[in-house]
Amino acid sequence: MKVTDINSKTLSTLLSLTKKKEMLQTKITEIDGQIAALASGDTSTIKNILRQASARGGRRGKARKAGGRRGPKTPRGVLQKEITNLLHAAGDIGLTIKEIAEKVGKPKANVNVWFSTTGKKLNLFKRLEGGRVKLLGHEAPAAPAPAETPAQ
Repeated sequence: MKVTDINSKTLSTLLSLTKKKEMLQTKITEIDGQIAALASGDTSTIKNILRQASARGGRRGKARKAGGRRGPKTPRGVLQKEITNLLHAAGDIGLTIKEIAEKVGKPKANVNVWFSTTGKKLNLFKRLEGGRVKLLGHEAPAAPAPAETPAQ
């Protein structure tokens, strides 16, 4: 490559790669010094090296996959419909959080958090004694009305 053929982008890339190379070479010389100190048996240097290694945290955990989801995202409002349908069917007796979680197929903690956040805002539910929850006013979920046929 001729000096006259180098453009500014190539030059800046070359410069950054050279800086990285110099940093790595400095690290290599530091590590070589630590190896030599360990081999010589110098106790004060060994203690410093061991202190630095333990300060870095030792082992690293397994890398997690990006996203973290196990399955597809549930559409908005599905849990609310399922819970209101269950509580409507249960009537005035209501259901416990555990029973709702089992029937909906979600963890008990998720259902409990849903009631204490979203469910509280909706103001459709009432907590009863014994950890039960019932639907207020016993409103049925909105179902399509049957089409009326004109009288003949």
